[in-house]
Amino acid sequence: MDIGQVLENAILNPDQQIRAESEAQLADAAQNHYVPYLGMLTQTLGSSEQKTEVRMLAGIALKNQISSKDNKVKLDQAQRWVMLESELKSQIKSTAVEALKSTDDRVASAAAQLVAAIADIELPINQWPELMNILVENTKNEQPDNVKRASLLTIGYICETADPSNSGVVSQANGILTAIVQGAQSSENNPTIRLTAINALVNSLEFIRENFEREGERNYIMQVVCEATQAPNTELQASAFGALARIMSLYYVHMKLYMEKALFGLTVAGMKSEDEKVACMAVEFWSTVCEEELGLTMYEDFDGPRENFHFADVAIHEILPTLLTLLTSQDEDADDDDWSVSMAAGACLQLFAQDTGNNVIRPTLQFVEANISHADWRFREAAVMAFGSILDGPDSEALAVLISQALMPILQLMNDESLHVKDTVAWCLGRIADLVIEGINVETDLPVIMQALLAGLGDHPKVSTNCCWTIMNLTEQLGHDGSHTDSTPISPYYQQLIPALLASASRNDNENSSRTSAYEALATLVIFSAKDSLNFVQELSAEVLQRLETTLNMQQQIIGMDDKANLEELQINLLGLLTNIIRRVGEDVSSASDRLMTLFLSLLQNKLPNSLIEEDIFIAIGSVAGAVGDKFTVYMDAFLPFLKAALEDPESQTCFTAIGLVADIANSLGGAILPYTEGIMTILMTNLQVESAPRDIKPFILSAFGDIASAIGASFGAFLPLVLEILQQASSLRAEIDASLDYIDYVFSIQEASLDAYVGIVAGLHDNPDILQSVVSPVFSFLEFVQNDYTFMKSESVLRSAVGLIGDIASIYPRGEFKDYYKLSWVAEVIKKARSDPDFSQQTKDVGRWAREQQKLQLAL
Repeated sequence: MDIGQVLENAILNPDQQIRAESEAQLADAAQNHYVPYLGMLTQTLGSSEQKTEVRMLAGIALKNQISSKDNKVKLDQAQRWVMLESELKSQIKSTAVEALKSTDDRVASAAAQLVAAIADIELPINQWPELMNILVENTKNEQPDNVKRASLLTIGYICETADPSNSGVVSQANGILTAIVQGAQSSENNPTIRLTAINALVNSLEFIRENFEREGERNYIMQVVCEATQAPNTELQASAFGALARIMSLYYVHMKLYMEKALFGLTVAGMKSEDEKVACMAVEFWSTVCEEELGLTMYEDFDGPRENFHFADVAIHEILPTLLTLLTSQDEDADDDDWSVSMAAGACLQLFAQDTGNNVIRPTLQFVEANISHADWRFREAAVMAFGSILDGPDSEALAVLISQALMPILQLMNDESLHVKDTVAWCLGRIADLVIEGINVETDLPVIMQALLAGLGDHPKVSTNCCWTIMNLTEQLGHDGSHTDSTPISPYYQQLIPALLASASRNDNENSSRTSAYEALATLVIFSAKDSLNFVQELSAEVLQRLETTLNMQQQIIGMDDKANLEELQINLLGLLTNIIRRVGEDVSSASDRLMTLFLSLLQNKLPNSLIEEDIFIAIGSVAGAVGDKFTVYMDAFLPFLKAALEDPESQTCFTAIGLVADIANSLGGAILPYTEGIMTILMTNLQVESAPRDIKPFILSAFGDIASAIGASFGAFLPLVLEILQQASSLRAEIDASLDYIDYVFSIQEASLDAYVGIVAGLHDNPDILQSVVSPVFSFLEFVQNDYTFMKSESVLRSAVGLIGDIASIYPRGEFKDYYKLSWVAEVIKKARSDPDFSQQTKDVGRWAREQQKLQLAL
């Protein structure tokens, strides 16, 4: 095979069929002729006679054979690389390093990615020790610019993907830092090289922690970055401010001196830059300052006291006016996805309000008063944006007074001629409703607000979307107990709101998420509806059901992918709303359950290829099961094939939802689910053995075992030996000290699911103590194993379940068959924690006291 020609055809040939055939040839070579394929790609990458595009593709193809975004594939590729013959690996590495010197930046960039991919495998296992020396040598002043750029790019890639806690990589920190500083210092005349070096520095900051702890090295790093903020090249300036933000986030504790000497003045000047990207990144620096100080305050109880320098408070008199001024620099024609300096300033102002509290009120209020009636729409919009941005942080009492003064002038701007102003007003109202609901007088303010919102629902989709959000916030805040009360302050507006929202939801498209927002607002009205609004909810259900049925016919009219996406988004919105209606109406849905299930099964039967709606259908079916209880049995035979098909695909997200649905159905049917359990349990146990299944599916399955056991009682005995073996293996997992946060979360979820399973098994076998006997020892072994895990046991729900389990077993065996367990000191400690912790709810304390009484009875025997 002429690999060069095949690569050229794959990327450059205008004939689509030839491109496809070439891609197939490459895939076959990678699959069936791996070693020769790597050799041919290496030869092509190193050949200056090949076209640039061909060499570039050869480098990328090599990289893709060594590294992948999929973690499992990446691990397999790494193992395959390690097993390669040393001679071939050396050839690939030397060719890649040599290609870094290519005068064609595209070839050199592909080589940089390849070198980084190999380094990601070899550096952590202390191989390729000469690499960093090569890269450092390549960045020296006497080297050609193209070589310096490519080598710095390589370092950036290495640091971007490597684990900063791996000692093999961290040991290269000195070389990494030397190379970066050589390229970033002001004596380097090529701005592209300095830019590449600064970007590499950002990626390397976690690796050079020990260097940064040393004052001399830290001073030099800070000098290099600060000098870069003053470079003539604005792209370099912006990256340097980004580097300062990253340094602030990682090394706040060291920043006091640098803030006093340089950073304050540099960043204020940067915020005032005429270049928008530079200004944005300088603003981002202050956002990072606020985030760090908020974090110090938030986690003080967990991490112990760490010094907070209150940089934002110290700088507020200079920074806040600058941010407020930047709010007025909106671009009328900017795309919604474009991040502008005015948007950055608004986000930073919100963080300043959270960080400095009441200190932002006076200067911001002065800005609002001066500009809310300004002739230029930019200043009116900035005034409203400023007001809305400071509503989270200052005292609610102080804000409530301000809102009472400013609300009516702000509401008047809902009729402004500028779309930007109206959009921001609707957003500001949503912020008020969400954060300072006490600032709204239900008797005098709410009627005016509702009229403005009703008008806004018929306005531009941007305005409509924010009006929907405001309605949701008002409903949640003023009607949070709605489902348990006769009426709420929102009840009088249901008659107007529901038709207006349905009209807004009738748009043909979903511009600015306006249609989705309308359905979400309707769902919120349903969830928090009081008894006096249930008739409106029932009327709404008929309209939603009809709209969903109509979508079945619309499926036949789909022309392209845009039509498919638009229809699926509509179906998902309707299913979500219908699910909430079913849950709110409860048993009253029984009369419509046949129609509902017929529709849901039709949607499953006729769903489009690669459809996204299956999960939402399952969730809706779960709500029907919850509403009708054991009457759901009549639908099981028709539904079971769809449920099994989803369960048998453990690699899909739908499988997670299907497992949750099994739990819902088990709780609804109770013992009536027994005829279906053998098939379902077989699938669930098989899924636990599927290596390609995501590990996060395991906690779902373990928890489902408990729901099934609770439902079928003694009949679960047939599954008990294997389930106990699975639980004992799973629940013995422990996260090591240096484990990643993801793995710690995974272990927590496994332990919690194991506890749920044991609770369900004990509940299901409550009346069958002879069968339950084999469970008692594993339960106490598990509880003893986890009771020393402070993080796990500090969860109130976990502790309540554990203590309830201890009490349940005692009550099931009143003759003391297992009384020795109740003599253990840790059992008494766990029970004491549940009944005496002042932060726990009365429910948990009651469970603790009951368990204590059961323990006493056992000890008295």
